[in-house]
Amino acid sequence: MGSGEALRTPAYVYTAAPNYDADAWARGRERFAQGAAIRLVNAAGSRDLAPGFFASADPEVSFDGQRVLFAGKPHREDPWQIWEVPVTSGAPRCVAGWREDSIRPLYLPDDKIVYARKTAQGYQLEVMALAGGQPLRITYAPRNYLTCDVLHDGRVLYEADGDLYTVYPDGSGVESYRCEHGVTRHSGRQLASRDIAFTTGKGFARFTAARATQTGGVPVRAGELAGPLAEVSPIEWLVAFRPNADSSYAIHSLNPVTGALAKLTDTPGVEPVLLAAREVPLRFPSGLHDWAGANLLCLNAYTSKTAIAEGSISSVRLYSQGAEGKPALLGETSVESDGSFFLHVPGDQPLRMELRDRSGRVIAGEHGWFWMRRGEQRVCVGCHAGPERAPDNAVPKVLLRADVPVQMTGKK
Repeated sequence: MGSGEALRTPAYVYTAAPNYDADAWARGRERFAQGAAIRLVNAAGSRDLAPGFFASADPEVSFDGQRVLFAGKPHREDPWQIWEVPVTSGAPRCVAGWREDSIRPLYLPDDKIVYARKTAQGYQLEVMALAGGQPLRITYAPRNYLTCDVLHDGRVLYEADGDLYTVYPDGSGVESYRCEHGVTRHSGRQLASRDIAFTTGKGFARFTAARATQTGGVPVRAGELAGPLAEVSPIEWLVAFRPNADSSYAIHSLNPVTGALAKLTDTPGVEPVLLAAREVPLRFPSGLHDWAGANLLCLNAYTSKTAIAEGSISSVRLYSQGAEGKPALLGETSVESDGSFFLHVPGDQPLRMELRDRSGRVIAGEHGWFWMRRGEQRVCVGCHAGPERAPDNAVPKVLLRADVPVQMTGKK
């Protein structure tokens, strides 16, 4: 984008805020300590969408482009609640409110929303209908989760502990997006190409659907970028940028190919979102059964990003979270020679597995927690194998021996 080229950026909304601490939510602190205001920008100028609120943030535009969902607090002492306001005119209405903070709402198909709600176990994700009713919790491990986007295939993209994960709107099928931890990733958004763009370090990178690892960065001059971004076209993104840590973020137009930046707002701001109709994600028909627990089939524990010597695995142990957050053993069972095992596990609670050799030594073990929903049936290719792996065309030996899973619920 040349300096003399006119910007044709469409209408958008963003969060105007003098100060923004992007990671504060993960520490239980306030991201917008001095307040914030969602502003609408179009050809006619700009205006606040929730005038009179002490703080409004996290804008999300409806699929038809006519409404804006946001997190807001009318007064400084109020908790963050979820609100919705028409784009044209009208007062905001509270669609989800309680004593705990609720932030980063996103629209789902069928007039539902997903958001992060603060609990004693950290921010947890919940789904509820816009018409009201009881929310459905979809995360069940003790850590902080924050929504990022709703993907085209219906999954919810979220971040936790500096990495990106996906889960279906019923809480099933949770997994790391690429299972290659170590690089900090935040604020993921899906592009029209179906790539996932996200912030990492001080710039942007992406996951390309045809590749299994993170690809390329976006060349940007010295400074800091904050997600999430809004895609105008393949050669224009709206982003929050600041030249250094002592300055405020402002909304810029970014060419992700050349790295060229053009400032769009004079006021500080983050979280740009295009104000336009967009594609509705695919609806997800839940396949959960009316069970108290869940079934987990591992096809081959040797299929792993961790090098595990063939024939070394003797057994698998399953833990849940006990008193004071410490692991509590639920059970142990043998692993077949081909690395397969079949378990019936508790639903809707933290779980952790470890593989042991014949002497009882831990060969590999999870450091974090995962969960399975009540009534979920899940097949894993391996242990820490990555979602891009496809299984071998073979019947696992555990199913040749028995088609009933080993009970691992901790109950006698």
